[in-house]
Amino acid sequence: MPAVRDDPTHSQFIIFSDGTVAGTLTYRIKGAEIWFLKTTIDRGFRNQQLDTTLIISALDSVHRRQLMVRPMDALVKKTMYEHPEYLHLLPHRPYAPARHGRHPAVNQTLRHPVA
Repeated sequence: MPAVRDDPTHSQFIIFSDGTVAGTLTYRIKGAEIWFLKTTIDRGFRNQQLDTTLIISALDSVHRRQLMVRPMDALVKKTMYEHPEYLHLLPHRPYAPARHGRHPAVNQTLRHPVA
């Protein structure tokens, strides 16, 4: 079973498979936020879903530490939206109009599009 360890000295979470480093998730902490920068899984360990295991373990750690997440890495964003139980870790953003002047949450609640 894979194991994940936080290495704060090198600002990365590391996933091990059978005692071998299989990948990393690099980060930077800025105040009360953690910025997830890049997920890397070594070539020999791909197609084993270790990236998801690594990211979810990191999100669990962040939750325990009460930090907010800035997912700069596309894979972290994808994983968070596939596992909506982690969306509460995203910092609250003030209202910013979406394309066409509509807010995305408003678009979902409208029965008829506003022209």
